[in-house]
Amino acid sequence: MPGISEQNLSESEQLLEETEVSNNIYGRERFPPERAREHVETLIEDFKEYYLSLNYREVPPVQITSGIDPTVRFIGSHISVFKPLLVEGGVPSPGVYMRQDCLRTRNAEKLLDNDCFPNWGSYFSSVGALAAPERLREACDEILDFLEGELHIAPENIIIRISSTDKDLLDVTKERYGEDRMEIDSRKIEYYRHRIGMQGVWGRNFNIALRNSNTEGFSDIGNVIVLENNRKRLGIEIALGISTILKQLYGLDHVQDCTPVIGLETIENQAIRRKFEDAIITSTVLYREGLRPFGQHNRNRILKQYVRSLSYFRGESGMDIERLRRVISDFESREFQLSPESSSAETIVEFVRAFENGLFLKKDLTDDERKIMESLKLFKNQQ
Repeated sequence: MPGISEQNLSESEQLLEETEVSNNIYGRERFPPERAREHVETLIEDFKEYYLSLNYREVPPVQITSGIDPTVRFIGSHISVFKPLLVEGGVPSPGVYMRQDCLRTRNAEKLLDNDCFPNWGSYFSSVGALAAPERLREACDEILDFLEGELHIAPENIIIRISSTDKDLLDVTKERYGEDRMEIDSRKIEYYRHRIGMQGVWGRNFNIALRNSNTEGFSDIGNVIVLENNRKRLGIEIALGISTILKQLYGLDHVQDCTPVIGLETIENQAIRRKFEDAIITSTVLYREGLRPFGQHNRNRILKQYVRSLSYFRGESGMDIERLRRVISDFESREFQLSPESSSAETIVEFVRAFENGLFLKKDLTDDERKIMESLKLFKNQQ
């Protein structure tokens, strides 16, 4: 009776989906990996259209490896693109906005530590705005209106994490939400302070957090930052993380589910799975921008850390080199809408092969190289 079995399965799947939605306070069903990019791009477009409707001017994004900001190795925030406006005649009113792909390599040093779970991915998409300095109240209302009006997030699912020392920010947010939605002085003062790599310029911020979809606690999704020097206010920065918002609204397990690498789901150790995913994503993104894992620049050395970790992770997860190539190629074609002929997968895997061949011939190994080689040996012995 195959028809009955299929019907029962369909009913079970529908019941599971309905249960999942009912357990999500935002009433949203988790999206499959194949549709992640669609959700990311839709949210980005919603943000851009909203700020365009407010007469903000769009600023085009730059490559992560562009080097336009000499204070960072990679573009890790849209503020790197906005910085010139803070010194070149000021921020135009009402302001500017943009989407920017970013890379923060805080995971690089712990890639081979199986006990260290990465709460964040290295690569992510950010949206942000820079409002004119006299528009603090308006800038705060605009971003909160976006969350409530455009994304349909009820005020009771938003909290403001703020310092009592920032009277201007406190006055504006209290006027909107009163005491109920405020979380004051719950963190160390550093949490409410920003450095942007400009001498004599700093930021004071409050963070916006959304209730977790299962109702247990809140997680940060963005912030509002007053940028200033010792003489005056320079601008009001708005920063939102696309993956952090989607994680909250859809109850995702991890922010990297917004840029999923399909083919790693069966890896039992979640720290290895997420770092393997992070290494594939980061290696692919940087290869696509023309960076290579050799040379003396710090950016090249950081890329090398991510690419060589692919050998470790494939050893730990029992993945052969050809399957690694397919996983990378499938991710790149899905995430960046590329044909297989345009993929960086083969070039990345060529380096992985060369690295592994050299590893088994090398006499004096570093601790990391020894750890990678032992993982590969164990995998080969199990084949």
